[in-house]
Amino acid sequence: MNKKTQISRLLQKEPTTAEAALWKLLRNRNFDNLKFRRQHPIKEYVVDFINIEYQIVIELDGKYHNSDIQKEKDQLRDLHLETLGYKVLRFKNDVVFDNHKLILQSIKKSVEEFLPLPQGEGRGEGIAKKHLIKDNEDNKEEGYTILSTKKLSVAQKELILNSGLGFVEYDAIKIELLEVEMNDEVRHAIFTSKNAVKAVLNTTSQLNIKNCYCVGDNTKKLLVDHGQNVIETAQNASDLAKIIVENYKNTSFQFFCGNLRRNELPDILKQHSVKLKEQIVYNTHMNSRIFDRVFDGILFFSPSGIQSYVAKNRIGDSITFCIGNTTASEAINYTDTVRVANKPTVENVIIQAIKYFKK
Repeated sequence: MNKKTQISRLLQKEPTTAEAALWKLLRNRNFDNLKFRRQHPIKEYVVDFINIEYQIVIELDGKYHNSDIQKEKDQLRDLHLETLGYKVLRFKNDVVFDNHKLILQSIKKSVEEFLPLPQGEGRGEGIAKKHLIKDNEDNKEEGYTILSTKKLSVAQKELILNSGLGFVEYDAIKIELLEVEMNDEVRHAIFTSKNAVKAVLNTTSQLNIKNCYCVGDNTKKLLVDHGQNVIETAQNASDLAKIIVENYKNTSFQFFCGNLRRNELPDILKQHSVKLKEQIVYNTHMNSRIFDRVFDGILFFSPSGIQSYVAKNRIGDSITFCIGNTTASEAINYTDTVRVANKPTVENVIIQAIKYFKK
């Protein structure tokens, strides 16, 4: 018995109160003669309820789904399931008790809107292999292809491929972690990237940092996972600087950064007389490469990545998808077609591209 099956059976034995209540409505074809299964494994997921005939997935969310991190995970999960051909209906637990008719109406509507795939094409297979579109000029069918200026993880690649998009990847920049010496305690450290955290964690001397202030949830997670105390987190450097000015103006900080660090944070702190000592802990090297084709979309994850790409290429009519406002501010120097991720994560940049080309 594989791990997913074990998890599925355990969840079946220990349903939440909301799951048990909804199961009473759906089990044994109680609603519209539709057969539902519960805690059913699909790929790396276990979904709460599923109707296989009409490819309907129902997910019930407890309070822990309200966190920003979990919401992003849920969004990625739903998008992945949808690219596999499933219709995902997500409800809060309270809906089961306060308005269960809404769930039943949504199921019925999904059944009515269901369009089976052509014979011989399995869901999640034909969709993932090729996403076809109509070309307005010559009525030809062709797929969209995007370029990622950062090598992606297996899960991130699968997310793109299951959406039907083609993609090319390369590292537009190379990161060189430097030797970091920390002989004294650092009471207040600023990190604006995971690379700075990695460099400091890689130090040969004893890591002695009391409080951390950082940019991005992933940077925070890396710090917390290594036992560091994160006091403040912001989505970009400017916002972090404003938080520091407002709440920690009389505090002295050490800023661990790269050789090509942006000016926003140090400039804002300097304007408000906040003491800041900078220490370069990694170097960013351009890894420029010529591409002899035009991409429908380009994923950018740093201003340096944009500078590296445009050193030998034009963005032209490509739609640019940026990880945050700082990267976007660099992109607008070369193009007007800029889209910014809702959150500064690689996955969210990918989501923006998928949503754009699937609409």
